[in-house]
Amino acid sequence: MSSLFHPLRVTAAPGRRITLLSSMAVLLLAAFFLVPNALTHEGVHVGNVGRSFRQGMVVYWESGSQDFPRQLDTAVGFWFRFHLVKAGVSALLLAAVVLLGVVLWRSSGQRAGRRGRMGIALPGVLVALLGPFALVGLVANVQGAAAPFASLLPMLTSGGGDGEAAAGLPGIREQVAGFPTGRHSPALTVMVRDFALYHAVLAAMALVVALALAGVCVVLWRRHRATHEVRSRRGLKLGLAAAATVAGVALVIAVANVSSAVHPPEALAAFLDGGW
Repeated sequence: MSSLFHPLRVTAAPGRRITLLSSMAVLLLAAFFLVPNALTHEGVHVGNVGRSFRQGMVVYWESGSQDFPRQLDTAVGFWFRFHLVKAGVSALLLAAVVLLGVVLWRSSGQRAGRRGRMGIALPGVLVALLGPFALVGLVANVQGAAAPFASLLPMLTSGGGDGEAAAGLPGIREQVAGFPTGRHSPALTVMVRDFALYHAVLAAMALVVALALAGVCVVLWRRHRATHEVRSRRGLKLGLAAAATVAGVALVIAVANVSSAVHPPEALAAFLDGGW
């Protein structure tokens, strides 16, 4: 009798794994948006971190010191933890999506009927949508955790009603234009240094992604050459095109950010003038 149910256990296992991994991916997606928002510390949270940062920057710029004043230190510390948690959740989400993709790929050949294909259609959409999302989320949040001060700088130019912070921007622009020569606030040295780190981290991560995807392209190309089934070849060709495209984009991002990391004063000046 047990031998009669053995095939059922074999065929049912992939379905259970697909359901479990899909559920994990959805829960991790929810955690990506909900958990970091609960990291309020000393009154700083997602809703007011920009205002706290701008107010802290006014004090910092005028302090004559490279050490953060308390309000700025609190904002930067919150932003570090915010990105660190998001990076961790993104890594777990990416792992779940990759595992789900592997299970779907291995079970696709066993589900030839229409009902079988429908059973993997929705999980397949999850992989297609959440895979790039998790990858971008991981890269962006590792970058933000590595250089949280620089990651907050865009909020300096989006102050809205923070008139005092906006009024200080011309002075910052003027000193950046002459950096490193001439007189400048010690705060500017930290800004330039963290800005260089911010772009160096992104360049390194983008290069890693490009190399990893190049490896994926090699594997897919070899499988494409070794496969004769039409549907499998079509899927492999589509995956190869997608991986090659993303690898090319990642390589362009890496090169652009190497330039910013090597010439941080010029990159910071361009950012303060409306670029990034």
